[in-house]
Amino acid sequence: MKRTILILFVLISNFIHSQNGIEDWDKNYRYVSAEKIIQDEIDYSKEVEKDTTEGHYYVAMEKFRFIAEFTGNERQIDSKVLSSMKRVLKIKTGSAEVLNGLVSKEFEFVIGKSKIWMPIQNQLIDDFINELTKGKKVLLYTLFTNEHEYTGGIINTFMISEFTIEWN
Repeated sequence: MKRTILILFVLISNFIHSQNGIEDWDKNYRYVSAEKIIQDEIDYSKEVEKDTTEGHYYVAMEKFRFIAEFTGNERQIDSKVLSSMKRVLKIKTGSAEVLNGLVSKEFEFVIGKSKIWMPIQNQLIDDFINELTKGKKVLLYTLFTNEHEYTGGIINTFMISEFTIEWN
């Protein structure tokens, strides 16, 4: 009898913990259209670049969640992307050390009419590969970093911090 109660308690605790976990992620990661975020950043960048009187370096960092379709493609992280993320974190938080050893791969997704490569935290890679197949949609929780370079152009990065294939 005690064993049955213990097993039931563990199962209920895990269910409650999982539900609260997703709710916490949802509270901290605003649901957005990733395609709109990217377009807004491109439009803002063009406006900033119109003023040629001074340098226009700026960075941004936010947490977003959105649905994307996995293409099945993966690659090693682009060094330019990793360097940009480090610069943004250094400016925004005072340190970029958290990225050391955190990301090594990027996965490709379709968002609207665009294909986008996104770095993923290393501890998620095996689960991601096991749970997703080409063409499957996923809800991604991402840290968005944006860097507008002095010479013009922007680097928009959505680093995957969590994901789920089950959402409402």
